[in-house]
Parts: sequence; C-alpha cells; structure tokens
Amino acid sequence: MAERPTAALGWVDEVVVRSMLVLEPAGDAGRARDMSAYMRDRFPFIGIPTPRRRGLLAESWGDLPEPSPEELAAATGQLWRLAGREYQYAACDLLGRFLGTPRRAHRFGPGFLTTAVLPLLTSKQWWDTVDSLRAVAVGPLVAAHPGLVATMRAWVEDDDPWLVRSAIIHQLGYGRATDEALLLELCARHADDREFFVAKAIGWALRTHARHRPDAVRQFCEDHPELTPLARREALKHL
Repeated sequence: MAERPTAALGWVDEVVVRSMLVLEPAGDAGRARDMSAYMRDRFPFIGIPTPRRRGLLAESWGDLPEPSPEELAAATGQLWRLAGREYQYAACDLLGRFLGTPRRAHRFGPGFLTTAVLPLLTSKQWWDTVDSLRAVAVGPLVAAHPGLVATMRAWVEDDDPWLVRSAIIHQLGYGRATDEALLLELCARHADDREFFVAKAIGWALRTHARHRPDAVRQFCEDHPELTPLARREALKHL
C-alpha cells in the first residue's frame, strides 16, 4: 500500500491525499484512452478499472474515522474538482462509505442534498456520475428525509435534464417501499420527453417497478399514449 500522509493533515486533506497516492500510480495510459473513448471523450481518465479502484480506496481509507457532514461535503467536493474521472468516482465511493444507506443518511440531514450533492450533480455531468450519486446519496437521503420529495418534484421541472433524470430514478433500489404514486407522477411529467437520458430514465424506473407491480406499469403505459417509443419499450421490456 502507498505510504500514508502525515498525521498532521485534517480529515478532508487526508482523504484527498490518500486517494491521489493510491490512484495516480495505478493508472494505465492505454486503458485511460479506451475508458475516455467509451465516455465519448468527455472526460480524461487515469485508467483504473472499477474493482481495482474500489479495492485501492477501501484499503487506503480503512482507518478513517466517521466524518462530520461538513468534512464529507468538503472532501467529495475537492475530489470532484480533480482531473481524472476516477476522482469523481472516488467521491461517489466516499459517499457510499459514509452516507450510502437511509440509516446512515439520517445523520447528515436533508440539507446535505442541496448543499453537498447538488453541486456534484450539476458539475461534470454524465450518466455515470448522475446514476452513481442516485445510489449513494440522492436515494438514501430522500428515503431518510421524506420532506425531500418536494425537492424531487422541483428537480423534475428543472431545465437541466440530469436533474430530471435524477428525480425520476431516485427510488431505484427502494423495492416494495417505492412510492408508486410519486414514481408515476414524476414519469408522467416527462412522458413525451425525447431527450435520450430522460426517456431512458423513465423506462428504467418503470421497468424496475414492474418487478413488483407489472399491472400498474402496463396501465401507466396504456394511460399515456404520448409516452416516447424508447421509454415505452424499456418499461415493457420484461412484461
């Protein structure tokens, strides 16, 4: 394992320095080119496959104490600003480690969504980070703080398609605890939206819900003839 930074560093700097010490030497230029090409050359990569990245970071962060909400927000923000897509993934890994379940999300409070997570959702946006942030932050925070449903309703009306996508898919992973009325309401707001990643989000959310409530999804598709072909196809894929 890479040499530890000095103990004089604060929690935020410790996280960032440790992350850089393990990720930078593990990069592979050829793999980085391929990874960047897969993402349409939108972002530079270091060239580290996901299992390797997660293993390196888990070992490096192994003895970190629980952060305060302010420390976690600052560390994820600093990682997000670094060049190399793996650092945005590292920020998501860090959120998953300390926040990523509704039980852990309680200690961060509802304000964490807008003060710490929203800046990440609206910077260096693409499906990879938006979907990751759903799993480790947006979904758990809304589950822990039901008042944030109002924020999801606001996001689904936003001009930013990535916030729309985030709102539509935020209940993925809720299983039978999914608020069906809310899910269908959010999908209906963009049923005719031909933006690819929004239509895919609708199809994904409906297809996932169909595992538990297939008749409700079929009925939604019947009741909304304006639903785009892409969203409809995705929603009914396994029915």
